[in-house]
Amino acid sequence: MSKPRKKYKPKGVRMDALTWVISGFKKVAEVPDAGTKLMLKNHVSFDEIREGRGTTEHVDNLISCVNMAEALALRQLGRDWLPEIGEAQDAIFAMAQRGVSGKSFLFTGEELKAVQTILELHDEQLRNCPVRTLELALDDIAKEFKGNKMRKIEPLLA
Repeated sequence: MSKPRKKYKPKGVRMDALTWVISGFKKVAEVPDAGTKLMLKNHVSFDEIREGRGTTEHVDNLISCVNMAEALALRQLGRDWLPEIGEAQDAIFAMAQRGVSGKSFLFTGEELKAVQTILELHDEQLRNCPVRTLELALDDIAKEFKGNKMRKIEPLLA
């Protein structure tokens, strides 16, 4: 018995390759919607959690923000901030664990300071980051996720 034949899937075709290449050189902040919307979403999520109205969606936004900051730092955009990024990841992890355990999603004082510092770093990274570097960093994050290298947030045992 032979294997069934796989359906042919043609590669995607870019209609305007030159525009795609040129847009890869632009800074993320120069792209009309992408940069400002992303920064705004991150700050709104941080403010909602800081004020005690945080939801899992806000926590997910902050996790994505800090993961992106780490991926960009590993791509030479703020590499000297890696220890602080690690502290912010630990702070968000601890806050999220408390939140899924039935308590509210709130930071402690030190956690708040660590995450706020990285949020400011991430804004600066987005202002200085070419679109192509951001796309490569997103690919790095997807590989980490597929490889199960990210921590899972589980409730604290009482």
